[in-house]
Amino acid sequence: MDRIIAISDTVNAGIHSLVLAEMNGGNVSARQVAERLGVSPTYLAKIMQKLAARGLLVPSRGLGGGYALVRSATEISCLDVLDALEGGLPKRECLFTRSVCRTQTCALRAFCEETDTRLRRVLAATTIAAVARSF
Repeated sequence: MDRIIAISDTVNAGIHSLVLAEMNGGNVSARQVAERLGVSPTYLAKIMQKLAARGLLVPSRGLGGGYALVRSATEISCLDVLDALEGGLPKRECLFTRSVCRTQTCALRAFCEETDTRLRRVLAATTIAAVARSF
């Protein structure tokens, strides 16, 4: 069986990048975040470039360059980050990687659908500002 809730390392790093920007007055460098998270600077730079391309960050060049939040951290949800980096949650219909039931009435299918709905609701309600306050 696969994990029911799986937030990828990429989304986790993306959320933390925005949180660290918020904690640093709205600005942060990819190098700083990579060091803080203990990840490759190249890997983190790709994440931040994607967040910028999706309108959550704006890059700044030159001495002291980095990335800035495009809007208030109270207006950016964890679901926004997940959608920007992965296009949303994968649809789960079964606890197995691929569905094994012949009907669509399995109780575990309903469980997967409800879990997906609740997870989306929690991610949408959890802002970057709220995560930053909890650090």
